[in-house]
Amino acid sequence: MPAYGVAGNGDLPPMGRQGPASFLALIGALWAALSVYVVLRWVTDGTQFGPVERIGPDEMASWRVAALRVFELVSLAVMFGFFWWSCIKPWRETGRISLDGKFVIGGLVGFTADAFLNVHNYLFAWNSHNVNLGVWVKYLPFHNPDAPSQYGESLIWGPPMYIYFCAGVAILAAHHAVKLRRRWPKLSKFQIFVAIFVFEFWFDFIIENLAIRLTHGYAYAKTYEPLTLWAGEVHQFPVYESVLVAFVGMVFTWARMEAMERPPGQSPIEIGVERWRASLQGVVGHFAVYGFCVVTLVFVYHLPFNWLGTIGDSYADLPSYLMPSECEGIAVEDCVTGNFDKP
Repeated sequence: MPAYGVAGNGDLPPMGRQGPASFLALIGALWAALSVYVVLRWVTDGTQFGPVERIGPDEMASWRVAALRVFELVSLAVMFGFFWWSCIKPWRETGRISLDGKFVIGGLVGFTADAFLNVHNYLFAWNSHNVNLGVWVKYLPFHNPDAPSQYGESLIWGPPMYIYFCAGVAILAAHHAVKLRRRWPKLSKFQIFVAIFVFEFWFDFIIENLAIRLTHGYAYAKTYEPLTLWAGEVHQFPVYESVLVAFVGMVFTWARMEAMERPPGQSPIEIGVERWRASLQGVVGHFAVYGFCVVTLVFVYHLPFNWLGTIGDSYADLPSYLMPSECEGIAVEDCVTGNFDKP
């Protein structure tokens, strides 16, 4: 019989549990390098970098423009608040950034992936009134050259969403999970996570629908109709959006709750950093968290969202200010699917 009870191992010693840190750090480093490349290509492209042209004939109501500006200011305040409480304050007090802070930074690192929303079709409509400098989608892997690439990705309220829907909901959900356990000590992890999922689903559903209806900052241009509310309207909403966001939030919440039961710096994401020499452990830990953020965002959210949107058949009634600039005079369905001649 093999020495360690596993057929084929022979006299090999057990490898032991090495942890995911090195693998996730590799992903984080590769994604950071890709992001730098994509952004550099974007900012040096004279046709893609810069505020998008606003096409007619539709005019946005002045009160909606005001609501959009308020949304942008509130989003900025939330983002800076998270940076202060999760990154700057802990760093000043302890010389280290907590897991929450790494999630905040990781959300911004993962924001480059936001353009994947429209990498194949124009599924996610952006308002040209957003403070924007165009979009980098053209330089992402797997970009469909027929898809629109001249629209106004928000640089003000977009990045904060990757913070409060990831780090934010994890902090809030973990806090309330502790309260639930104190109130009902016999609750299982499954029951707690069901409650967390319900909370995160409704949190996203309410926030997004308020933002869409009040600001027209964005819209879902093409969705899978059987899972879409108010299909065909400018404010049509795919229910799977909130489901996917809730799953993303649950993954971040799981990591944070597990970390609460471990010593600082030993979250389930960072297991294995101790295998590196001391001078590199901090860097590896950071990039491991960034890799975790990217993997979660891409595989839990972006891939299923793109699949459901690509097979979708419900097209929103978009005003022209929610259309890409190269789609002036083009029907929504043709613009969304890239079925038009680019100028």
